[in-house]
Amino acid sequence: MRQKTIKNSEMKQEYGISSETIVILPDFDENGFLNSLICKKDEITKAGLSPYDLIDMNLRFRGSSMRGALDGARTLLDKRYMNPVILDKERDIILFPSRSPFREDCVWLSLRHVRSYRRSGTSHTLVELSNNSTIRLDVSFHTFNKRIQRAYELRYKMQAQMIRFESQVVESGAGYHLKKSKKGLNYVGVEEK
Repeated sequence: MRQKTIKNSEMKQEYGISSETIVILPDFDENGFLNSLICKKDEITKAGLSPYDLIDMNLRFRGSSMRGALDGARTLLDKRYMNPVILDKERDIILFPSRSPFREDCVWLSLRHVRSYRRSGTSHTLVELSNNSTIRLDVSFHTFNKRIQRAYELRYKMQAQMIRFESQVVESGAGYHLKKSKKGLNYVGVEEK
């Protein structure tokens, strides 16, 4: 696989992954470089980056990275391989891979845009998408089902974790005042009376 390198720190608008993004497909150009097709509700756009690099770039412009997103998913799911990634938790953009994210033929699907899926032969799955399009993936129904269930699990665990953290913030606690210690190196808390 031949990949292009990311040289500038400005992302092209057409490379943006949004809540309209349904699926990201691998696409080889005439020179053998791996690029992406970004399928949205009403259009398909070419991006001059591999799907992995495209998602990584989008995560970086949101203050994360593919490595960070995969590490976070691994921690929440306690699973090591082929985890989904949360691209944007506020907009509920969760992408999951059809195969290993490092394979050239990996297709990334947006969880919110998978309407239904069913067997299509012994080793394929037909996926119906939110815009009434379909895609036939080279992955068994059983494997696809595991991938999508893992994405739902990640969404649930992230939401549950956010609720737990938010409820802790709302509870009032004991007040305190912070001031530097006598040596002036560390801050110490003095309880409010």
